[in-house]
Amino acid sequence: MNTKLTVILPVYNAMPFLPAAVESILRQSFPDFVFVIVNDGSFDGSEQYLTSLRDPRVEIINQANAGQGAARNLALNRCRTEYVALMDADDISMPDRFLAQLGYLESHPDVVMLGTQFEFLIGTVVQQAPRTPLDHEAIVARLMKGRAGLCHPSIMFRTATANACGGYPVGVFGEDFDFCLRMCERGHAANLDQVLFRYRLQGGQTSMTKTKQVIHVNHYSAHIATCRRKGTPTPTLDEFLQSASLVSRASWMLEAWELIQYRTARIQMGSGEPLRGALRMAFLGMCHPISAIRHVGHAVRMLLKAPSL
Repeated sequence: MNTKLTVILPVYNAMPFLPAAVESILRQSFPDFVFVIVNDGSFDGSEQYLTSLRDPRVEIINQANAGQGAARNLALNRCRTEYVALMDADDISMPDRFLAQLGYLESHPDVVMLGTQFEFLIGTVVQQAPRTPLDHEAIVARLMKGRAGLCHPSIMFRTATANACGGYPVGVFGEDFDFCLRMCERGHAANLDQVLFRYRLQGGQTSMTKTKQVIHVNHYSAHIATCRRKGTPTPTLDEFLQSASLVSRASWMLEAWELIQYRTARIQMGSGEPLRGALRMAFLGMCHPISAIRHVGHAVRMLLKAPSL
């Protein structure tokens, strides 16, 4: 088989955004790939849409709902290509994404995982997003602080390295964070200096309960990465959380609250409520002025120029 790339897309109740996500893959300027779509127990019409696809590159796998980590692992275990590109069911890949990422990976054999710059997508409104760091050291530094160093659904990686890492953890929020850290231990990570991805922001992403869980798992993943480096015993997530200091717990709570406020403000600005979004961002600024300066800068640029699809 000469095909070098497999695209993995987990799907769980992804309508009405799924068709646009799928079409953004099928219309890539680099057309030679296998497109594995894992229907993770959807019941909202996603399965019916997927069965209507007639592109020969598409392979559909149906499983009972088990989560994105399990869905990606199922597809990864069947992958026979050198590279894998990820995709989420509500996002958009720009037409030249695969061409640019493959070109970079082919010319940089030390890089095992490659992301891109991205934009936020709220409805049909496109907003500028914070930049991701370009080099390995800066990416790892962010990850070790519990912050995203790559836009995970935009990444392309080497299949052999992902298999050597054991794929994704299953049954937890934030499984992508642990995966990225383990990939970084086996080679270099990088981000292209091009906007090649649109990441959708929706109201459901601002749940306090889910956000706290993700923040906890991110910091836990960074902690066990430190344990691996030092060769020390690895605690369970529950043990890690129970042993955390009051200062750490308060810091994580604040981090979750700030992320929710920031995303909610972005969604309001892209959903016809720019004043409410600006006021929320200003309130966030009073609570955390240093990070807010950066966020407000993005918001101002977005208000001055907010392209739509």
